[in-house]
Amino acid sequence: MFFSVTYCLVFAFLLVLSTGCGAMRRAQVRGVARVLSGPSETNVFAEDDDPELIRDALPFALKTYETLLASDPKNQDLFLATAAGFVTYANAFIQTDAEKSEEVDFRLSQHLRKRAAKLYLRGRNYALDGLSLDYPDFEGRLRVDPEQVLQALSLKDVPLLYWAGAGWAGAISSDPSNMSLVAELPTVDAMMRRALRLDEDFNYGTIHEFFIVYEGSRSEAMGGSLERAQEHFDRAVILTQGKKASPYIALASSVAVRQQDYGMFKELLQKALEIDTDAVPKWRLANILAQDKAKWLLHHSPDLFIEYEEPES
Repeated sequence: MFFSVTYCLVFAFLLVLSTGCGAMRRAQVRGVARVLSGPSETNVFAEDDDPELIRDALPFALKTYETLLASDPKNQDLFLATAAGFVTYANAFIQTDAEKSEEVDFRLSQHLRKRAAKLYLRGRNYALDGLSLDYPDFEGRLRVDPEQVLQALSLKDVPLLYWAGAGWAGAISSDPSNMSLVAELPTVDAMMRRALRLDEDFNYGTIHEFFIVYEGSRSEAMGGSLERAQEHFDRAVILTQGKKASPYIALASSVAVRQQDYGMFKELLQKALEIDTDAVPKWRLANILAQDKAKWLLHHSPDLFIEYEEPES
């Protein structure tokens, strides 16, 4: 059903581009764009229970978004959808593949990490371009004086701001040897903190999930805080009513590993695995992917904990 709907929309879109005056084409493109970037289209992906189907479908959808943007370069909704799509695809599939392949094919893993970084930055750039529609030269001014530029943003800007920051952070995490990228981490920090101040409940605690890992993975000397990571985790669990697996995995893979607390690690991942993936349809795919990661982390516990001991059978 998804593919038939999407192909029909794209076919209609191509007809739109080949006929009519410029103003009429733009109006028609925006009509198609609203369908592609609206909540119902998003749910087609998010509610699916087949990650491989979504993996195969996303590249086509992303190129469709880019084609639409080329015809309507001032459509902020499309900038948002395209940014979110590239960052999500990089995180859910490409970077995950890089992590899983590292121990069996290091060269492939490095290739995938570089590719993930490029896709993350592509998503970041679309989000920044979307913000530039309301704030001219947003990226240029952001790099000069982040605090002043970010102060001008309001609640309506949080989605684009979040995806810009998430894409930037994702690129840094997937390519940590790129020191020019790593040097930009303070800008990402400022962006995410501004987004949190504007709307700490955004997307059911998604910003809190970022800060679980951000605070929990860094030492106190680097500005991290186990206590703050725990606070963000508690808030994320409240906002999701404990029905989303990713906060548990975020705390397990950051704080539990850093503290070398295998008991905490195992308990958190087991809680993630106990979540009913059908309980909240809009989180179905996210929970399936998160539980797959939880299983992988449990399997690789010996690589993460120095004093890990095999459980008695």
